[in-house]
Amino acid sequence: YHSRKFSNDGQFLICFSRNCQNLIVYRHSCLSYCSKGINCDNQDEFPIKGQKFEGHFSQLYSLNLACGSELICKDFFLVTDCNCYGIFATATTPDSDPPARRGAIPNIPSMEKITLYLVRLADGTIMDERKFHNDFIHLAHNAGIFMYDDFVSILSVRYQSIHVLQIRKAGMFVDVQT
Repeated sequence: YHSRKFSNDGQFLICFSRNCQNLIVYRHSCLSYCSKGINCDNQDEFPIKGQKFEGHFSQLYSLNLACGSELICKDFFLVTDCNCYGIFATATTPDSDPPARRGAIPNIPSMEKITLYLVRLADGTIMDERKFHNDFIHLAHNAGIFMYDDFVSILSVRYQSIHVLQIRKAGMFVDVQT
């Protein structure tokens, strides 16, 4: 798997499967250890469980987000201010010479499908999703999607538009303006 990052509050470790189809979320579990000796430098005393990843993290869930030719963008992850929801993206590979479409700028790459998922981090429930077809959004390192408070701005390069969504506390995307 690929480790992405911790959530802002440090409770969740966000990872993706090697095939970039599954979201895997771990919770940090504290390892308690007590040494009887005065000299604690002896690593032989440290329990084997503490030397493994599973000794420090427990898997909460594995969630299949991508299917078919879509892949999870492993360089993209946003978390809401309340640390309840994470935004993840899947996309098809960009086509550098896409067919012309009404309203689209020529010579801009196109992804057949881009999907944004709003996932409740505590249990892996997909609360909402938003799909963009035959568009191009810079997903790597959150370059084309910005978040302020509970608003998300999505820059569509191919159609030269900005989609503003609001994330409601109930866990849904609401269109504000395009």
